[in-house]
Amino acid sequence: MRVPISWLKDYVDFADTPQGLAAKLTFSGLEVEHLETIGCDAKGIVVGEILQVERHPNADKLTLCTVNHGAGQLVVVCGAPNARVGLKALFAPSGVTLPNGLTLKKAKIRGVFSEGMLCAPDELGLSKDHAGLLELDAKWAPGTPIAEVLGAPETVLELEVTPNRPDCLSLIGIAREVAALYGTKLRIPEIKLAESGKPVAELTHVVVEEAEGCPRYTARILHGVKMGASPTWMQKRLELAGIRAINNVVDITNYVMLECGHPLHAFDQTLLAEGRIVVRRARAGEKMKTLDGVERELNPTTLVIADARQAVAVAGVMGGGNSEIRPATTTVLLEGAAFKPSDVRTTARSLGLSTESSYRFERGVNPATVDWASRRAVMLMTELAGATCAPGVLDLYAQPAPPRVLHCRGDYIRDRTGLEISDEQIRAIFQGLEMSVQSLENGAYAVGIPTFRRDLEREIDLVEEVARIHGLDQIPAPAPRAILVPGVDDRPAQAIAWGRRALVGLGLRETLNYSFLSERLLNLFDPAAAPRRVVIPNPVSADQAILRDSLVPQMVETLGRNHARQVAEAALFEIGRVFALDASGAMIEEDRLAIGLMGPVGRTGLDKHLPIKSDEIFLWLKGVWEALAVALGLKKAECRVAERPWGEPGCTVALLVNGVGVGALGVVKHGIACEWRLTAPVAVLEAQLAPLLANVFAVPRAVPIAQFPAIRRDMALVASDALKHEDVVRVVRQAAPAELENVELFDIFHGGNLGAGRKSMAYACTYRAADRTLTDEDANRYHVGVKEAVKRELGVEIREG
Repeated sequence: MRVPISWLKDYVDFADTPQGLAAKLTFSGLEVEHLETIGCDAKGIVVGEILQVERHPNADKLTLCTVNHGAGQLVVVCGAPNARVGLKALFAPSGVTLPNGLTLKKAKIRGVFSEGMLCAPDELGLSKDHAGLLELDAKWAPGTPIAEVLGAPETVLELEVTPNRPDCLSLIGIAREVAALYGTKLRIPEIKLAESGKPVAELTHVVVEEAEGCPRYTARILHGVKMGASPTWMQKRLELAGIRAINNVVDITNYVMLECGHPLHAFDQTLLAEGRIVVRRARAGEKMKTLDGVERELNPTTLVIADARQAVAVAGVMGGGNSEIRPATTTVLLEGAAFKPSDVRTTARSLGLSTESSYRFERGVNPATVDWASRRAVMLMTELAGATCAPGVLDLYAQPAPPRVLHCRGDYIRDRTGLEISDEQIRAIFQGLEMSVQSLENGAYAVGIPTFRRDLEREIDLVEEVARIHGLDQIPAPAPRAILVPGVDDRPAQAIAWGRRALVGLGLRETLNYSFLSERLLNLFDPAAAPRRVVIPNPVSADQAILRDSLVPQMVETLGRNHARQVAEAALFEIGRVFALDASGAMIEEDRLAIGLMGPVGRTGLDKHLPIKSDEIFLWLKGVWEALAVALGLKKAECRVAERPWGEPGCTVALLVNGVGVGALGVVKHGIACEWRLTAPVAVLEAQLAPLLANVFAVPRAVPIAQFPAIRRDMALVASDALKHEDVVRVVRQAAPAELENVELFDIFHGGNLGAGRKSMAYACTYRAADRTLTDEDANRYHVGVKEAVKRELGVEIREG
């Protein structure tokens, strides 16, 4: 939002420098990103009147203009398309230095001497517009200095307005803040309308078929409009605010939008079929050419403004070329409306359009003051365009918002902010922000919330208002302190810290992500979960509109971003919260752990350059899971074959702790990974955090150090590819004596003479007795029993020799 200070002072008085105002606004929560001085007071630049225009003899796009600059006549070579006889523009003769530092000299251009320059706005430092000469009112006499015409150079504040403060997307909204900050009064322009002729109800008709998408729609009719350029003062203000002047009618609608934050649209009523308006959804296959000259196909969810036959505007985004204001326009239908923010946001994204209007409608326009904006524009059109306003207004306002009241306590404000502020000061701040205040018992207030402050919903919001207007820089910074609350259990926080240390100890690096992301990213991993997701009511953007229900999408996205920045390998983890809706529609939350592996993290040396296979990175991550289980004291952490929407078939398992499912581990589908150009396999793990940390405070039982040597016996078996390692371990454990210390798979082999669909698995069994040294006969006897049980229970072939 660009705010010219001279324009701001129309609505509020304050005694401060631009720098002081910028600091005050920033510490109130309205960050001033930039202070810019725009304008020119260069000596020698004066008003010039074009007396004669001739074609340049040696250039098709240049003209020779004879200019009266008050002290004589000079010939100037000019390339502006709007140069014409009688036009008054700003003229810089030879010898004048322009704001950009260029000193003009008499020079020959295509064989003809030019004795100065007729100036465009950008050449005067007024804007970036180089479309043509800056046209001046005819009242200015040739030779009038530029400072007298345009005034002194202007200071413009450029503010970053947060999405929850659409009321600050206007000069009056900013002036209201300034008035509260400096303790002065806000001045709202007084509106006086002179109406005559037939009532508006006899001249047009409005039907709103979509009251949900358009809660309020007003229409007024103006006759006898005289099209032309808007006054210089209005053009200047618009240009300072970043909007190009077009003509008096369009400029007035833009001026009012900047003034009060309400976008308006003017239709040439003679171009509307039957001269009436219908607010409806677009029909299937309906097309419309917008003001930018592009023909656009509309989808059935798009809200449009139509006449009796066709769409004439995309509601809240852009008007149509079939009803635009033209030089011959004499009758205007002025639209003032409020549209559903989410509808405008969706439409603007789908059409790839972003306009000053859509920017405001997306954040929410106050329906209660739509008619004020309409009346303000009508008053200016009668003054500046010679229009006559038809009596009355068509105002379709389906459901006005009921008054809202919040209760607030002075002590609560002081406790939350640490400010030493009196009840009288608190009351003055609320009243300065146009909130009504009624005192209640026990130092409480009933605060009436104005309709333009939809962001105020709770008592804590009022605390923030007091803090920011009083000055965020005034909040005391006491010495750090800790409050000990007897009986409070901080074991959950300690458990998470323990888990974090264990993960770092395994070589992983922690990442942090926002809790909200786009619907598209979530649907890429699990589209079936969409009905259970939590949608944010007023998202910052469409990319941050949903509370995450899984950590996996952002983990893969983080790996992809690192890969795009030439990071060859990464082992990451995130501990974060996910959100979902239960069967009753209530929101539930859960802390989870995600781990992601990318690249040759499990290799060393020259092996890092070899291609990675899916089963390889899967086993690396499975090893991380098993090592983490040991570090966290999980007695029975297992894997079971399972499928997940994001996992490659056959490369995904469910994670179980004590027989209960807690998460999943697997290789990400190639099609998903390719979204980030991840061509090599990527593995991720996601698990509930609470079950993983359940045993971190358990004291392990001491196990005596082994005193006697161990004996190893190997076992190789041939079996179907369907045989699972966990089944072999289960049978071995059941058949083995207490002396079996460990069983480990050390080789898997396919091919050779085994045949299709078969594999060889080799195991090492370690035997050790706690009370004696085992003999070979003991170990052989134990091992024979194990092999016979495996052969009998699993139907495998034991390879001997």
